[in-house]
Amino acid sequence: ITFLEFEAFLADPRVSTYLSTLELDAHETENLFAMLDDGDGCVTAEEFVEGAVRLKGVARSQDVVSIMHDFSQLHKKVDRLQLSLQDLITKP
Repeated sequence: ITFLEFEAFLADPRVSTYLSTLELDAHETENLFAMLDDGDGCVTAEEFVEGAVRLKGVARSQDVVSIMHDFSQLHKKVDRLQLSLQDLITKP
């Protein structure tokens, strides 16, 4: 379904109640759609089920720490890449 269809779907109180039982926040429509979508602008039934399982509940502290660690490592690599590119550009 497209974003507009998804938005209309979430306007149904029964759907928002169902999503609440899955511990998903239906009030953040655009963010929820973006997290479920694989980038093609549509959410398939498979994407919805996989995404709902992934997003269900509150993130555990261990998950958050792991993500923060990965982000920190990625940030360092991007910084090194930026420095390397600057060196290449400024070399005669």
